[in-house]
Amino acid sequence: MSGAGRLAYVDWLRGLAVVLMIQTHVYDSWLSPADRDTAFYQWSRALGGAPAPLFLFLAGLALALLGEGRRRMGGPSVAEGLKRGLEVLGYAGLFRLWMFTSGGFTRPADLLRVDVLNCIGLSMALVSGSVLIWPRFAHRLAAAFGITALIAVLTPFVWDIAPVGVPGWLRAYWNGREAGSLFPLFPWAGFTAAGAVAGLVLDQSRQQGRERMGIGALSLLASAAVALGLALDRLAAPLHARGEFWLTSPSFFLIRVGILLLLVGAAWLWHRTPWSEGESPLRHLGRTSLLVYWVHIEIVYGFLTRWARMRLRIVDATFALALLIAAMVALALWRREGRFLPLRGPRLPVRAA
Repeated sequence: MSGAGRLAYVDWLRGLAVVLMIQTHVYDSWLSPADRDTAFYQWSRALGGAPAPLFLFLAGLALALLGEGRRRMGGPSVAEGLKRGLEVLGYAGLFRLWMFTSGGFTRPADLLRVDVLNCIGLSMALVSGSVLIWPRFAHRLAAAFGITALIAVLTPFVWDIAPVGVPGWLRAYWNGREAGSLFPLFPWAGFTAAGAVAGLVLDQSRQQGRERMGIGALSLLASAAVALGLALDRLAAPLHARGEFWLTSPSFFLIRVGILLLLVGAAWLWHRTPWSEGESPLRHLGRTSLLVYWVHIEIVYGFLTRWARMRLRIVDATFALALLIAAMVALALWRREGRFLPLRGPRLPVRAA
């Protein structure tokens, strides 16, 4: 933990998610049709499936660490978590308004789109109200496990709930089949709850001076999640026949959670190596992920780069990607020096004395 109370490997992981997100959007927006029918583009799309669950997972992890730190200092952990969630939800509304304005007011439906920021904000509020509220650590950990499992199991059934009279934009918050529902709470909020599990385990192990054991426990949990996901895919598939595997399957959800937990262990190991010392561009991107998300979306999909839309070959798009990542690192450094808007992601708590 740095002097600012941050876990270096958590910032590093969030920065990795930022880079994967940028490459996904660049190739999606700028790559020519001729280059989309290639193995290169398919691998780009495959890597593009990692940033969203990683962002949600790390939001839950950071929220749990924040709550535990506030609790030790006698502060309002639940209120602080709800405040952070509502803050991100407010940024989501501002972002949708900005995109609607910059797009020339042509698609009003975009104002109600359930995007990743909406999901992160509501997921943080959900985890705060259902996990951090319990006074005992064992109860908080059990609640985090329970919310994770409940969301995973209910997802295939919740997607089929369409009450008469409920507007589509509201149904989009739980049903991914609705127009404009990119990140419904089912199953995406489950990644935030799973992140809270990891955060609680890490905080407890760090307080006992046994962070290595906490990472080991998470790695064992990751192996169990992957194994259980594969087993459920074979044994319990008929129970969720209505759900699409890549969207609503509890088996796929468990496998992804296992991979996320393994990534935490890998990032922790990386930051124990001599070559990880010093300034890290990924850590800078991770510390300013919200600002970088906002700015890079406007650059990639905005008016100023319409000339590049679906026109660049792989080499040109990759060169443009490198320039954009370098520009975002420079922006992150500029923000870290206090010379930009006060947009920030959730901060981890300074450990109590």
